Amino acid sequence: MTDQVEARASYLHEAAHLLGISSPSASAFLGSAYNKLLQDAELEVPAKALDAHRREICGACGNLMIPGWSCEIKNKPPKGETTVRNQKVKCGGLPKASPSIVYCCSRCHRKTEQTLQSQPRRRVRKAKSLVVTQANTATSDATNEDEVKKPRGVNASSKQRQKARKGGLQAMLEKNKSQNSSQGLDLMDFAM
Repeated sequence: MTDQVEARASYLHEAAHLLGISSPSASAFLGSAYNKLLQDAELEVPAKALDAHRREICGACGNLMIPGWSCEIKNKPPKGETTVRNQKVKCGGLPKASPSIVYCCSRCHRKTEQTLQSQPRRRVRKAKSLVVTQANTATSDATNEDEVKKPRGVNASSKQRQKARKGGLQAMLEKNKSQNSSQGLDLMDFAM
């Protein structure tokens, strides 16, 4: 039974998305049928999929929410922060609130609010980075001394190979020029 319900839910979801631009009212009907099916069947939907569903389809009318087309999006700052004389002051006793995004459906004007999950800030320790940079400069000085001590024979052989390649290419170009000049006139000779 659940396989049939999941198949029907998938069909309604895909059909609502396919008809979103060409027939918004049919898409809204299919979206509301999808919402009703999810509520009636009490399917266990992962939180991530449920958040995506709330972003895509209006919970009241079933309208497919396309930003700028069928819905408006607004950022809502956290409630714990207030501004006093252009300075942000955090309320001491309240837990830190997350910022959220408000989706406003253009069809029924329902507002759907979704909180954004904030990631913890990375802490960079400067003391370790100073030690690492000092160690890197010491090793780079040692490598510079090694490079000075290396014989230049490696570079000399690569330069010889490069000259040989250039000589081969020059010879090929000279050969092509001599062949082209002996063929006579061409259509491109008369083009201006």
